[in-house]
Amino acid sequence: MEQNQFEGLEELEQEPVKEVVDERKEYEKLLLAEANRECYEKAVNLVNCGCFNQKQEPTMDFSKYTTIPNKKKYKGLYTLYQDKETLDLLFVCPLVENNKGDVDEDKSMAPYAYDVLYIETMDYETYKAVLHAAKNNLSSKINVLYRASFVCFFVLLAFALYYIIYTLIISAAGGFFSAFAQACYGAGAYLVGAVLMLPLLVITSIKYKKYKDQQ
Repeated sequence: MEQNQFEGLEELEQEPVKEVVDERKEYEKLLLAEANRECYEKAVNLVNCGCFNQKQEPTMDFSKYTTIPNKKKYKGLYTLYQDKETLDLLFVCPLVENNKGDVDEDKSMAPYAYDVLYIETMDYETYKAVLHAAKNNLSSKINVLYRASFVCFFVLLAFALYYIIYTLIISAAGGFFSAFAQACYGAGAYLVGAVLMLPLLVITSIKYKKYKDQQ
């Protein structure tokens, strides 16, 4: 009897697994990917503009929602979903004890709750108006500091170049090389400042790109 049971299991294991084939055409896949990208971008923009309501839900019925796939999660934690009936968008982050939903969370542990960002629903015209208003009225400190660092760098270079050119013109009678050496010596403080700022600008640019990717 036991042998017959094992024979049956062997037959099941030998049955080929049917692969699910995506029969959509390539242009349909591209259109869907673009629609998902725009949906994710809209959700992130509205959250950044404060157009959301944050709640902690003890349970979530995910059968009511459609997952909006994206290459990255919002802030590395939140997955985007869309209500099947109302088409409302929401970001969901599962909260796991001692992990708080971070990227290193223990996947074997069930979430004790869900941090949900319910995004406000609005038509396209209102959405564009909100983005325009946010652009004109909201100022990110990080954006200001990022731009200010580049302004300072180019101001230093401008001062250095101005001093070098001015010194070359004034001291041209004494020979080019002598005038050039004198100009570089006089502009040394500006040049050193620019050289020291250059690697800092590279690091700042990398950090700023990571910050923008998480938005």
